[in-house]
Amino acid sequence: MATVNATLTITSPDLVGNSLNLTTTSTLTKAGTATGLDQAVGLSRKLTSSGNTYTIFKADDYTADKAHKVYLKNISATSSEFLTITVDDEPLGKLYAGDFAFFPWSATNGTKAAFSVTFAATWADGDTAVFDGVTVTLGATETVAAMAILAAAAIYPNFTAAVTSSGVVTFTAKDSNNLHLIEVGAASDDYVVTTAGNGTGTVARTVVPVASANDIKITPSVATAMTLESMLIIDA
Repeated sequence: MATVNATLTITSPDLVGNSLNLTTTSTLTKAGTATGLDQAVGLSRKLTSSGNTYTIFKADDYTADKAHKVYLKNISATSSEFLTITVDDEPLGKLYAGDFAFFPWSATNGTKAAFSVTFAATWADGDTAVFDGVTVTLGATETVAAMAILAAAAIYPNFTAAVTSSGVVTFTAKDSNNLHLIEVGAASDDYVVTTAGNGTGTVARTVVPVASANDIKITPSVATAMTLESMLIIDA
């Protein structure tokens, strides 16, 4: 078990009329326990190059509703530059040059899209199935089971695939923010089969996707280079 302490000190000679010297310390523990947090995505720096929004931490990658802690700092030396932080697609605030933030994060996940393809009828050598930019071509073994195995074994950019029953392949999105919509029925614009005979690949939606809005994102105030320093202490 690791021991991680977080300390915040605020000092000022005149903020509240008198000298202010406030220090508070917390030992970071896993949700609802006295066990210390013991994993982290190490301290790193992200160099931005546009005014676009950047995703710093994706909720899908971490266990939901835990005691994760996030550290962010704007390394810019230009006082007018800031980074807008959003969580749950809502603005949390702006980090101006030199500002930092340290806050808890629940990492609420979204729901990943899933659909099945049922292969049936007669498939022949050279028949194909095309999805997510990947073409699967059937070889000499002219069976429905062989087509399903080939389709599941292919590497897709945005989906994982597995044979879930004879002739049936289930596809699951890698990211809940991929709202890729598969049409239901044999004639799908997204999953396309080409056969010499009467082979079919019938699509059925199994899980409707729900995007995760709980990702932590930043939006730079300028399109020129800015640097964000970040670290995530993980409640696994």
